[in-house]
Amino acid sequence: MTPSALTIETSDKDWLAKTLEMDIIFGRLYPNQRLIEDELMDRFGQSRHRVRRAIDTLVLGGLAIREVNKGAHVCSYSGTEIEQMYELRNILHAAALERIDFPLSAEALQDLRDIHDAHGAAIAAQDFPQVFQLNNAFHKRIFACCGSPVLCEAISVQARRTYPIRSLNFHQSGFLEETQAEHAQMIGALEAGNLAVLIPLHAEHILRPMQAYLAQYDLGRG
Repeated sequence: MTPSALTIETSDKDWLAKTLEMDIIFGRLYPNQRLIEDELMDRFGQSRHRVRRAIDTLVLGGLAIREVNKGAHVCSYSGTEIEQMYELRNILHAAALERIDFPLSAEALQDLRDIHDAHGAAIAAQDFPQVFQLNNAFHKRIFACCGSPVLCEAISVQARRTYPIRSLNFHQSGFLEETQAEHAQMIGALEAGNLAVLIPLHAEHILRPMQAYLAQYDLGRG
């Protein structure tokens, strides 16, 4: 995997949707906040058509909801809904990990090491958007080893719904370093073909941001 493949590029065509996506992911647009077209047109100097298209992209990606006669707003979930979303994610993840045909190829392992190194460099540089994207790339590369594009797509759909939850603690001391260490352990488990270690490690890794999010916003069941 070349260095250029590890850099997330945004085309002129989708930059507005990507900017709004990052605003949602990093809390600059908060849950339930209305996405008012006129305000976004003024902010970005874009036409209503382009703003509306960007909002449609957010809706299709599971980050916003558009309601008839009410416009669009950022998605918001109760504590129970969040827990159920993560329960489904872990079911899908375990299914994918169990389908991996070991031993893993040298190419797959090298790809994971390359992404891991780039992720560590982004953490050191405090480039949080790149950290976020490389974290996604790391897990996507693992799941690609399961050999089921349909399962991988289902995993991606559910992952997008939780993007804002996963980025909440990026600024917390030691959080990203712990994430990086867990990635290294996953690579070791994949290299050894040790599902008994990999599956619970991956589940704990995925649940940690959810637990922090629920605690910070005092979201109990309901």
